[in-house]
Amino acid sequence: MKKTVVLFFVLLLAAALFGAVSATNLDPANPVTISFWNSAEGGWAATLQNLVDQFNATVGAEHGVVVESTYVGSDVTAKCKELAQANDWANFPDTAQIYSAGVPSVVVWDNLLKLDDMFERGYDVIVSKEDILPSMIRTYQYEGDMVAMPLNSSTLLLYYNKTLADAAGLDTEKGPQTIAELAEWTKALTAYNADGSVARYGLNIQVDRYELVNFLSGISETGCNYFGDNGGGRDGLMTRLTIGDDGSLDKFLTEWQKVIDTGGFKPVNDDERGEFGSQLSAMNFQSSAQMKTMMTKAADAGFELGIAKIQKCTADDYFGSCVGGGSILMFDNGDEAKIEASWLFLQYMASAEVQLQICADTGYLPVNRKTYELPGWADLTVEKPGLLVAMDALNSADPGMQEPFEILNTDLNQLVQKSLISFANGEMTKEETISNICDTFNEKLEEYIDANY
Repeated sequence: MKKTVVLFFVLLLAAALFGAVSATNLDPANPVTISFWNSAEGGWAATLQNLVDQFNATVGAEHGVVVESTYVGSDVTAKCKELAQANDWANFPDTAQIYSAGVPSVVVWDNLLKLDDMFERGYDVIVSKEDILPSMIRTYQYEGDMVAMPLNSSTLLLYYNKTLADAAGLDTEKGPQTIAELAEWTKALTAYNADGSVARYGLNIQVDRYELVNFLSGISETGCNYFGDNGGGRDGLMTRLTIGDDGSLDKFLTEWQKVIDTGGFKPVNDDERGEFGSQLSAMNFQSSAQMKTMMTKAADAGFELGIAKIQKCTADDYFGSCVGGGSILMFDNGDEAKIEASWLFLQYMASAEVQLQICADTGYLPVNRKTYELPGWADLTVEKPGLLVAMDALNSADPGMQEPFEILNTDLNQLVQKSLISFANGEMTKEETISNICDTFNEKLEEYIDANY
């Protein structure tokens, strides 16, 4: 009840703050309607719609803006790509939620309104660029320009059964610090049936593109592995993976073999979260956005949940932590009133108070630094201490640690997934795994660039 009351009042504060906006193209007597395409599902969808409704009832009503939120599938960028390929610019949404992987596609469209330009356009700035955390700005930067407003950010965390870890005598105050220590934990937490088959896996994780990026991000002499050339695609078009050239993938696979050799590692995702809750596995990597879900599963099963940041590759490397989640961007549909309305909506969603609400409802991390000064934040960290682990991981990481902007991200994800499963099953050697990921992808990427750029 206390949390609900606090959040209610901070949202009133947000509405009051935006009440001071001096809109120039908006008229409450003749409201303008803007479209907002999104890919939100489950609990996040309910939270997002609730925030849209709150905006419409408060800030929107005061300034004459109505937001129509529409779910268009799991990949908004793909939906927009269809329109772009058909030159159907008139049917683009006014605003859209995208993930960072979609940025390489949208930056080539002339109707994209870059956020740096919006800050200078002359409209009121309620949420300044300086209010947004640097690592989250970097997530949506291309060639130095801020392309989108961070909305629902997250990072990868290790969730573990603390009850079992304590019983095994593991150091749950620190958690595993390196992949070698993760292997030790995996071995200690694995349980067997009388016939020698595995009854409980110590670790279950299917290593896809996002997980691999996180693990490799700290393998660098400079503290930041970009994964690809041109700063991982943020300083210009990414033309090749560099993780094969610089030895980082080789180093990771060498250490990851120690996890595989425990015999208690499950490399496929049949139902990772469900099996963790059923105690069929003792450790699992998930987004911080899944914190509420993982806490509920642990509570329902009657065990204590432990949360740690992801491991360094070796003691000589850095802790990696890449920003995940989504953002909102704007498109120019030729209507200045809609542009101003969209700008107002984006700032509302990134405001300190709304970001606190998103974090409370989900586990997504606040993108606005002022959120951490609100009294409600301290209350949330008591309820969800794992939030402090997630923020420590991001704040201590180099802001350059990000998912790469590779134009063929789906292809790379499939290559990583299949290759790492084959490697774990002993069907590929380390050298074959590196070649299958790097050489295969670089050939595909070269062909695509030659044909389209």
